[in-house]
Amino acid sequence: MSKKDKRIILIAQCLVNPYCRVHILGQNFPLSQQLVNYLMEKRVGIIQYPCPETTAMGLMRNPQGRQQYDNIFFRNHCKELLEIPMLMVREFIKNNYRLTCFVGLVNSPTCGIHWGKHKVNKYQTESPNPAEKSDPDDPVLAGIMAEILSEELAKENIKVPFLEFPALSQPDSGEHKKFWEDLKKAVEILAPVA
Repeated sequence: MSKKDKRIILIAQCLVNPYCRVHILGQNFPLSQQLVNYLMEKRVGIIQYPCPETTAMGLMRNPQGRQQYDNIFFRNHCKELLEIPMLMVREFIKNNYRLTCFVGLVNSPTCGIHWGKHKVNKYQTESPNPAEKSDPDDPVLAGIMAEILSEELAKENIKVPFLEFPALSQPDSGEHKKFWEDLKKAVEILAPVA
């Protein structure tokens, strides 16, 4: 990498602190360590925002679906949490750093990128467990924080890939391999020289 290609990445907090994750998403420290080691080796600066679920509901929260977080109070909380990280992104970009991508978390109702159809409990509210079968016509939404982040980046005309960290996948899985291919493409391909 060229020293002129100064890079940063924006990531969900649980990618460097797996204790923030609700228990069903797993606390995969080896995968987090692999991610952070890779970013440090490639000299990519890390910007993270505080976990919106932890800061709103604490560590002992119950797993929930996107539906439960999709309310005006939680959305406002997410916007507030993004204020400082977005100022940092703008400052780095102003000083010729390249935002390479955003990395969220697979199956997170807040920081996931592809939230598809999920099981519904006896109270008819969405569970955090994906449905066994999905219909191609089912809507695929981003998690609440990922959706708001996308809106905030669009306001600044910043376009970057949104990737999902496969916390529950095995190292030899297709999901795991695709994540690393996409991350390396976002981080290692040189930006065009202005």
